[in-house]
Amino acid sequence: MPSDTPLIEVRNLNLFFGAFHALKDVSLSLHAGELVGLVGDNGAGKTTLIRVLSGLHKPSSGEVYFDGRRVERFHPKLAIEFGMETIQQSVGLCDNLSIARNFYLGREPVKRRFGIPLLDFAKMREASTQVIRSFGLRANVSADDEVEVLSGGERQSIKIGRAVAFRNRVVIMDEPTNHLSVREREHVNDLAKQLRDQGLLVIYITHDIFQVHKLADRVIIMENGTKITDVRKHEMTAEALEQVIRDGGRVVEAEKARAIA
Repeated sequence: MPSDTPLIEVRNLNLFFGAFHALKDVSLSLHAGELVGLVGDNGAGKTTLIRVLSGLHKPSSGEVYFDGRRVERFHPKLAIEFGMETIQQSVGLCDNLSIARNFYLGREPVKRRFGIPLLDFAKMREASTQVIRSFGLRANVSADDEVEVLSGGERQSIKIGRAVAFRNRVVIMDEPTNHLSVREREHVNDLAKQLRDQGLLVIYITHDIFQVHKLADRVIIMENGTKITDVRKHEMTAEALEQVIRDGGRVVEAEKARAIA
C-alpha cells in the first residue's frame, strides 16, 4: 500500500532552456509503494521532469521535496544520495564487462592487500550471483560471463536486481520494454510490480498507455511540458486516457472512463 506521506513532491515546477519553456507549473506527489505510469508523446516533458528529479537539471522555479525535505542542490549525485535507480533499455550496462562487474558498476567493493586497494572479485561474484538468480537469469549463465551474452530481458533483470540489492527507494523505468519479446516484456513488467510490492516507488515511463494501464496504480499524462491528467487507474479506462493524449488534454466529461468495478 502507498504511504500517506509523499516520498517525492513537486510544487509549481518550471524549467526554461533559454526562451523554451520545457516544464510548466508542474505539481505532483509520488508515494512509496506506488507504481506510477508517466505517459506522453515525444517532447511531452516526461524525461525532462525525471532529469530534474535526478539532479541533472536545476529548475528555474518551484520546489522539489524528497521524503519531506526540500531539495536545495541539484547535481548528478542526487540520484545516488536519494536512492534512485534509472532503468533504461539502451544504456546502463557495459557489454565487455562481466555480469558481476556490471552489477557493482560505480559501487565496486575493495579489499586491501599489503595496503594496496584491490577489487574484491569474490564478493562481487558471490553477491551478484545470489541476486540475479532470483531475478530470472538462466541457470547456465555465470556471473563471470560478459553482459553481451544476455538477452534484452535478462539485461533488464540485472538492472532491476541491482536496484533492489543496493536498497534504492525509487526506481525509474524509462521505456524498459522497448525491443523486447512478449515473454521478456511480461517478465520485466512482473518485476516492476514486485518492486512496488516491496515498498519502492516505481515510475514507469512509456508511450504505451494500454500496457501501463494494466500495471500502474496511477497514470500521469504530460503534454508540452504540462501535467494534463493525474488519475487512479480505476477512474479512467485505457481508451479514455488514449483519447486524452490524442486531444492533448482537451477531453469532455462524456469521454471519461466508465468506472471499473
